[in-house]
Amino acid sequence: MPQRTDPSIEPNQPEREMGFLTPFGLLTAAVIVVCFFFTSHIWDASSIANASSLDYQFGDKNEAADRLRVVGGVSTTFRIVFASWGAFCFAIAPRSRLNFASPFFWSLMSLALFLVSSLLWSVNPSQTAFKLAVLFSVAVGAAGVAAKFPLMETLSIFACACLSFNMLGIAAEIWSGSFRPSSNYRFVGTTHPNYEAIFASFLCLISRLYFSRLMTRSFLGLSIFGFGMVVVLITKSRTTLAGLLISLIVAQLLVLRGANRMLFISALLVFASLGVAGSSMMSHGSSAQLSKAANMGRSNDSSLSGRLPLWEELLISIYKKPILGHGYLAYWDSKQVEYLSENFRWEISHGHNLYLDLLLDIGFVGLALVLLAISLAFFQAASLYTSRNRIEYAIVFGLLAFACINGLAESIFKHPSFYFFVIATCCFSMLKEPYKSRYQ
Repeated sequence: MPQRTDPSIEPNQPEREMGFLTPFGLLTAAVIVVCFFFTSHIWDASSIANASSLDYQFGDKNEAADRLRVVGGVSTTFRIVFASWGAFCFAIAPRSRLNFASPFFWSLMSLALFLVSSLLWSVNPSQTAFKLAVLFSVAVGAAGVAAKFPLMETLSIFACACLSFNMLGIAAEIWSGSFRPSSNYRFVGTTHPNYEAIFASFLCLISRLYFSRLMTRSFLGLSIFGFGMVVVLITKSRTTLAGLLISLIVAQLLVLRGANRMLFISALLVFASLGVAGSSMMSHGSSAQLSKAANMGRSNDSSLSGRLPLWEELLISIYKKPILGHGYLAYWDSKQVEYLSENFRWEISHGHNLYLDLLLDIGFVGLALVLLAISLAFFQAASLYTSRNRIEYAIVFGLLAFACINGLAESIFKHPSFYFFVIATCCFSMLKEPYKSRYQ
């Protein structure tokens, strides 16, 4: 009697070793790296950061505002290339159907419609229209990759891209002579320490895909995890490290079952209790050393590096348009960026809080739609892992948790960037109905 086919494998898709890339998958990873590098990376970013004392303090030139004033020909070209590649992937993808009965599908459609509708009440319609066009290009790329590849290969494509971005960052710093890890050093790479840390965090979360009973596969997973963790540490990105650790724990809780889950939770509670008890018995000097370690050697830790005063300012703007917001990315024009940067004496291009930024863009109505979609995405990932016992859905669960936690101090996941592309592709992948074998 023929064996039952795994329902998560598309028709004519061989059951190969999980996590490895096909030649076309490797080519897609290369396209992703090239397109996003030329749209949002700078080869000499570390030199620029060093000139600004590594903390991007405000100076005579505001690069964030300058980028908003002009539409770059190079970045636009590569966005078109990326969207075209996504459309090509979609055209040649195996036939599959969307799960139209899923509430998750309709939550995403409602959110997309609301984002487009924000053009009607935007305070800066031209900027909103342009940003929506960029968002559409990234969404097309995400839909194409999700349609063409099974989720396990999609995650490997992301791992390949993130590894490439981090390696390019290291190469750029070595080229400029700024790669000198020390107590006062932060790894900038080709973007920003916080963003390089996100690439590395993705690597740590996806590395679980490569762990197996085979020692060679486990060594690959451990190597990827170790590299990612080292990069996170040398970026000294505190929020990213905290988000990574929490998301790793959350994903592990999903994977464990029954008594193992209870044992893991009990161990966490014991370690937390010991930590609280130990900190209460520390001397003043030991507490200072612990605080320094938690701050990862950075000195500018007051008021979350200036975020609290910024959030107070943003709340005033939110109060002016609380229901529908200012329109998608309409608030952050060049004039507003310059005003906030001059006022707070550091270069500010976004609100450094995903949820406050969403209130600025699409108000309480839009934020409610986002939170609904996120909640359903968590439920979808957990349900798929429970029903299919495939580790890639637990990894998606961890990626979603990381994005939500990172959003407490950064707004990067709402922008049409690589980080949004990763989350959008995972969401689209979970909307595909599994292939039904004739043997089922």
